[in-house]
Parts: sequence; structure tokens; C-alpha cells
Amino acid sequence: MSRSLNPQLFGQVDTPLVKVEGATIQNKQLREIEAQVEAVSQKMDRWAQIMEQKIQHLNAGQKMLGEQIKQLAESTAKQNAAMHTRLSERRVADAKTQELFDRHNQLVNSFESRINHIQKVATEQELKLMTYQSTYEEVLREIRNLKRS
Repeated sequence: MSRSLNPQLFGQVDTPLVKVEGATIQNKQLREIEAQVEAVSQKMDRWAQIMEQKIQHLNAGQKMLGEQIKQLAESTAKQNAAMHTRLSERRVADAKTQELFDRHNQLVNSFESRINHIQKVATEQELKLMTYQSTYEEVLREIRNLKRS
């Protein structure tokens, strides 16, 4: 895409410049300016191409970064869900374990209560037995005393 200058920018070009010797200088200057403008135009085109490539590169990088963020978010969501599931399972297992401990403690307390009751009954029976024993010994003594008398 070459660019050209509008000839009307520098005044009327309709007049022939070749008539005067100075005209060749003006033609020469005009060609130099045109060459400079063409060089600047080419540089601008190259710079525009480079900038377009950089923008495309940045867009590709942005798209790739967006994909990485999306994958990271999905991965984090999956890990969070897995952790939540494991935590829920752990809570259920802890509740079951606590229930087992509570039942065990109830059984131990019940057994302890029964043992205490049995000890109390055994103590009462022992006291009765001692009472019977002393009564029996007293009766024997009475019988011996009666036999002697």
C-alpha cells in the first residue's frame, strides 16, 4: 500500500517548473521530500505491522491466561467439593464414633450401678448372715447352758 501526497498541498503544480534553472532544484527537493515521505510511510507501515503482531500476541496471551484461570478455578472447585465431601464423611464417622462411646459409657454406668446394687445387697445379706450367726451362737450357748443346768 503506497501512499502519495496530494499535489495541491504545496501550491499549484500546473505551472511547468522546468523553465527556470532553480526549477530543477525545486524538482530535486520535491523528489527528496517525496522519498522522505515514502520512507516515513514505509516505517509507519512496518511499525503498524509490528504493533498489530504485538496486539495479537497480547490477545493470545490474554486468552491463554483466561483459560489457565478457568482451569484453575475448575480445579479449585473440584478440590473444594472433594474436601467438603471428605469433611462430611469425617463428621458422620465422628458422630458414629461419639454414639459408640456414649453407648459404651451408658453400658459402663449401667454395669457400675448394678455392681453397686449387688454390693449393697451382698452387704445387707452379710449383715443378716452375721445377725443369724450371732443368733445361732446365742441359741447354742443357751442350749449348752440348759444342758448344764
